[in-house]
Amino acid sequence: MLFSWAILATTFVPSLGHGNLQFPPPWTNPGGWLANRTTLQCRIGCIEKFAFRGIYDHKPGCDCWWYTNGTRIPGEPTIPDDSPLRTFFDDEDRSTKPWRAPGTSTFYPCGAFGGNPSGLGHRPLRLSSNASSEPLKVPQNGILRGGCGYGMDARDVDFPEVVTSTYRSGSVIETVWGISANHGGGYSYRLCRLPANGKTDITEECFQKTPLRFEGTKQAIQFYNGTRVYFEGMKTSNGTYPPGSEWMRNPIPACKPHGEPSTSPGCPDGTQFEPPVPEAFGFGVYRLDNVAGKWYFEWSIVDRVVLPPGLEPGLYVLGFRWDTEGEDQAWASCADIEIVD
Repeated sequence: MLFSWAILATTFVPSLGHGNLQFPPPWTNPGGWLANRTTLQCRIGCIEKFAFRGIYDHKPGCDCWWYTNGTRIPGEPTIPDDSPLRTFFDDEDRSTKPWRAPGTSTFYPCGAFGGNPSGLGHRPLRLSSNASSEPLKVPQNGILRGGCGYGMDARDVDFPEVVTSTYRSGSVIETVWGISANHGGGYSYRLCRLPANGKTDITEECFQKTPLRFEGTKQAIQFYNGTRVYFEGMKTSNGTYPPGSEWMRNPIPACKPHGEPSTSPGCPDGTQFEPPVPEAFGFGVYRLDNVAGKWYFEWSIVDRVVLPPGLEPGLYVLGFRWDTEGEDQAWASCADIEIVD
């Protein structure tokens, strides 16, 4: 059964680890009308005529509220402590964060609104078979940090005006994603043939069958005025899951010492690593009197990924998965695409 997206989630606990797919238009972008506009990366699906009443500014449907909260890797890290793929170099133990063994943590393949559809303090359901069977370590108060409880699984939501992008098998496609709260880590793009019974039958295992590779390591920052600055990114296929799948490091360094939002847009103590371009660093939003501020990154991240040759024509779902290193969170977006002859 599919449900309307005009839903309200309960048990709200503020979470700022936000970012997600902007192009191709995800399910959460009605009509695709925002496309890859920067500074609006986390307003997709929740402003103007599509702004449903919600809690604070996080209205149901918003692109950056679909993820898995409280998720950790099931084994030892595959990205070593001293690896340049790391995105946090502080004194906190981040060895169980999703990015430390990309693709292995429990994950809702298209996200769940608020990250905790089973409620705060409960382990996720309907996840991949390689996921850890160990119970989550819940804080003493029984509430996981971040998100809200009992939100919808994106696979069960009837999003309005979903755009289907058209591509040819073997082509190179441009993808764009944006950050409004930077938790480091890295990301991957994947493909799943739309099941006969529709998107409710999409599984993480389906996405794992067709991970997409990046066309080289060239990335770009696209600014609000449309200009781009290109730079060399950093990708890996070592220690990833499924084995050999390509993952790109999030190129945007968070602030020192621990990546939290500061009281200004800058990083007064420096950054975790060298920014790819001078403007591209920091948390994304900043805090004013312990309330999330209004400042967002005025740019987005552009990649080029390769669709496998020989794909059968038909309907597919493109998946974006961002495994973070700053929190026990992994962010998701799904977009409809059609492969044509």
